[in-house]
Amino acid sequence: MRQSKKRSGNPFRLAVIGAVAAATWSSAASAGGFDIHEQSTVFLGSASAGSAAGGSLGSMFWNPAATAQFPGLNSESSYTLILPYANVDITGPGPFGSGSSGNIGIDATTSASYGAYQISKDLWIGIALNSPFGLASKPENTFYPGSYLGVTAKLITMNANPTIAYRIAPGITIGAGVQIEWAQTKLQFRDSPDSVAQFGGTDWAFGGTAGITIEPARGTTIGLGYRSQMTHEFEGTFHSEALTFGANVPATAKVNLPDIVTLSARQEITPTTRLMGTVEWKNWSVFKDLPLTTPGGTLAVDANWHDGWFFSVGGEYDYSPLLTLRSGVAYEISPVQDPSERLVQIPDNNRVWLSIGASYKWSDSITLDAGYSHIFVQDGGVNLNTVTDIGPFTGTAQASIDLFSVGMRTKW
Repeated sequence: MRQSKKRSGNPFRLAVIGAVAAATWSSAASAGGFDIHEQSTVFLGSASAGSAAGGSLGSMFWNPAATAQFPGLNSESSYTLILPYANVDITGPGPFGSGSSGNIGIDATTSASYGAYQISKDLWIGIALNSPFGLASKPENTFYPGSYLGVTAKLITMNANPTIAYRIAPGITIGAGVQIEWAQTKLQFRDSPDSVAQFGGTDWAFGGTAGITIEPARGTTIGLGYRSQMTHEFEGTFHSEALTFGANVPATAKVNLPDIVTLSARQEITPTTRLMGTVEWKNWSVFKDLPLTTPGGTLAVDANWHDGWFFSVGGEYDYSPLLTLRSGVAYEISPVQDPSERLVQIPDNNRVWLSIGASYKWSDSITLDAGYSHIFVQDGGVNLNTVTDIGPFTGTAQASIDLFSVGMRTKW
């Protein structure tokens, strides 16, 4: 961390369905970095295996070509409870001694909603409403030594992604979309034994999505999807007893969010059994730091993250015409690869996902979904300085996450 000088039944009905279904959003990350992987109950149950290759409308998040999966008007909504646990132990040799944060995780919910409408034989339009990135953390012990590195950290995003998909030939569909994203953030760190500095701000960002789905043979689907990099430049106010003498001053903070490329396959083995797999790359190397610029200069939290990778395999089995069971396992390579990159607000590391799920066909038009995942996060070290170069603070971090999700798919 450093301190430096200042740096210079119709489309309308479809939209209503999607807007109502996305009434809640998330502020808790559960994937590597602070992106949110829980964008579909169906794919939560398979550990995101097959997520860009279709099978449910939630595949639109990873691949807009999946807008063209089903005839007529369809919608899907998912709601996920995120129960994180993370603890940071500061052991020294910083000037404020040793101590533990207690649980810094904050329980949260996230939702995702999708709608798609077939305009003609080969043309579909759709909309996805998601929270692609999020973060919520606060130590139980707000006076532990690591509070000088960070106390409360919150990031909320709301993303609207209108899409269009076109079947250019039998078995080949392409899709594209626009991302419109609003974000809000709150960052705090202790600036003295008796006070906490705080920044809060909001911003809009814009990006795109693109993808292709290929069916080279009956029962085989391959999907490739892309979500573009976006940058939020938050405008807000900064308050610090030590650095701004207790005054509220205008400030800006900049966050670079990664490109994401997802490749998935879905293979029918028997009429009742399907195998899926996913490989995903996330360009987290764009997240070098988090600069906070005030009239008095720039405070910057160094990150220097690396690209992240996600690998998953899973399967589905139709137990009966009404009940489908699924499960999956995933391994995720974190963008945090060194103790100097492991922020106390995001004690991330490589992780293993174990997931199960089920779908029940309630009627000809309604299918109910449920899923559960447990995420094992590898323990890691911490070696950081404060924004005013006090430190180093060294220690260890532990984390794990439980995810419970329910959803509904509807044919209108």
